[in-house]
Amino acid sequence: MRGQATEPFRRKMLFIPRPLKIAAVCAALMLILFSRRPEMVLHPEFWAEDGWIFFVQADTQGADALVTPYGGYHHLLLRILAAAAAGLDARWIPVAYISANLLAVVLIAIALFSPRWTLPNPAACALAIALLPHTGEVFGNLTNLQWLSALGLVWLLVARDPLNKRQYATDGLLAGVIGLTGIFSILLTPLFVWRAWRRKTQPSMFLASVVAITAAIQIWTLLCSADDPSSSAWPPLESIACIVGYRLPASLFFPMKFAVQLPHAALDGLGVLFVGLLIAAAAWKGRGQNIRGLLVAVIILLIAATIFRSRSYLWAFGSLADGDRYFFLPKLLTAWLLISGWSVPGLFRGAATATCGLGLLASAVDWHYERLADHNWPEYARRIEAGEALSHIPVNPKGRFFDHPGRHRKEPLQNSANFQ
Repeated sequence: MRGQATEPFRRKMLFIPRPLKIAAVCAALMLILFSRRPEMVLHPEFWAEDGWIFFVQADTQGADALVTPYGGYHHLLLRILAAAAAGLDARWIPVAYISANLLAVVLIAIALFSPRWTLPNPAACALAIALLPHTGEVFGNLTNLQWLSALGLVWLLVARDPLNKRQYATDGLLAGVIGLTGIFSILLTPLFVWRAWRRKTQPSMFLASVVAITAAIQIWTLLCSADDPSSSAWPPLESIACIVGYRLPASLFFPMKFAVQLPHAALDGLGVLFVGLLIAAAAWKGRGQNIRGLLVAVIILLIAATIFRSRSYLWAFGSLADGDRYFFLPKLLTAWLLISGWSVPGLFRGAATATCGLGLLASAVDWHYERLADHNWPEYARRIEAGEALSHIPVNPKGRFFDHPGRHRKEPLQNSANFQ
């Protein structure tokens, strides 16, 4: 009797209020990212296109930069953030860019706790963002924020329909802005159309229309751009299988030093096995099959787009230090599929838990991201604010540089094209 009487008390003690749980997860995410790359907080620096695209063009082009394509497509969210930060002293702009990136991580984590999000174990899914075996290049910069913001489209794809006008409008705004940030709307439009056809609800049809419109704009921009360095030749299937096996299951579940030593035959097999297991997960007629199917479709579409875009230099993916941003989303969505498997009774739960354990072990072995150099940005910022034209300003990663014409607060900024 006494044991039965204390059971409700135990359950009450184990219950953690939702706001407290969200706050704890967000704090843990920030601590994890700081421990893996503390220098992004201790001495903020620009990363790659942060400098010569977003910072310089926000300064020199003003509002025109918002609609200036780069790489053949629009980056609306990144341009908006760069424009918002342009009024700051140059010293604080890397801080603003890094803060925007980390805020995106927090917002994604909060969204995973929404009643509209249907995947189980939201805390684990949120923590996986930072615990994932990865080089960390998507974190702490504006350039690669598009890979994080794309999770907003994935969230909209999987989430239940909005319950009120505020959610309805927010969904449309998110779809519009994120859809014009990167090429993800092009890839996901067929899935949003399928979702609308299956649900047959006004919100799902509205969302599919917004995503389709943004995709059409991005396709038109791509067609009008001459920026396509890829050739039409496709690599052999064996090379594709090897890269998929290497960059996904091998680098996701094994320490980096072990993954790079695997023979090509093993990587080929891992690539084929990985895709086969994804298809099996989508076909399994268990609880949540529709959601699993959507996530698997997103993973496969992202992999296919990466291979298509990089088909003339697929060999570059032979180094884990190159292009890991392209595999961040497939890795994370794979982790989410495995985490959702914790809720499935039987053997599959044990297999999913053990596989997640391998991924966590791989992260622990390669815990620290590659260290970023301190280029003494405050000194360059001081000279830029003084109106001095600078060239060869170093940024991370190593070997990248950009020029700036100097800030002229009391006179119109000169066009960056004239400066270059």
